Amino acid sequence: MDAKSFEPIIEMKNVGIAYGDNPFVLKNIDFSLRRGSMHFLTGKSGAGKTSLLSMMYLAQKPTEGTLKVFGNNINMIDRDTTAFLRRRIGVVFQDFRLLEHLSVFDNVALPLRLRGMKEREIRQRVIELLAWVDLSNNMYVKSSDISGGEKQRVAIARAVINRPELLLADEPTGNVDNEIALKLMKLFAELNRLGTTVVIATHSNELMDRYNYPRLKLEGGNISYVK
Repeated sequence: MDAKSFEPIIEMKNVGIAYGDNPFVLKNIDFSLRRGSMHFLTGKSGAGKTSLLSMMYLAQKPTEGTLKVFGNNINMIDRDTTAFLRRRIGVVFQDFRLLEHLSVFDNVALPLRLRGMKEREIRQRVIELLAWVDLSNNMYVKSSDISGGEKQRVAIARAVINRPELLLADEPTGNVDNEIALKLMKLFAELNRLGTTVVIATHSNELMDRYNYPRLKLEGGNISYVK
């Protein structure tokens, strides 16, 4: 294996983030994520989970400290490099961020089309994944016309269709029933088995207790590992 195989996929040193003149939301954050690991991210509302995730998917830069993603210091890279790195990251947003004028199929296919994949392969992969998340019957329905739980599953399918190196999921099971939640967790676990590093932000103690993944806990602006 080369050195990059052992390099953390995410590394933060003395990272803090603040908005304008407001107090720091996060301060002195020190942690790293090993490639191929899977973690829960937890903490009370307002603890800074969304801010931490946004830095990890390169939507924001830290106010202070050093953040490296795939070994790149994000304060030292240009816009093109940032865009390239983002294509290696899958994100499930709490507010879904679907293109609601497009069908379920076209939303999920979009990352593959941006890569230039052939339509035959796109169709095969999208149909297979939509079957896994129980959306086959709504494949060609506009995203604006489906329920919140269904939008959640479309957002998850879109995030994982590209088989990202890093998957960040913000409350991915919050709008679905227990049966679908278990199915989604199996999907995340399978991606992890294939090498994707997975971080799942959640408030659900029931979900975290069911799976023996280490936890990153945000509290008082700091982060700690919980076994």
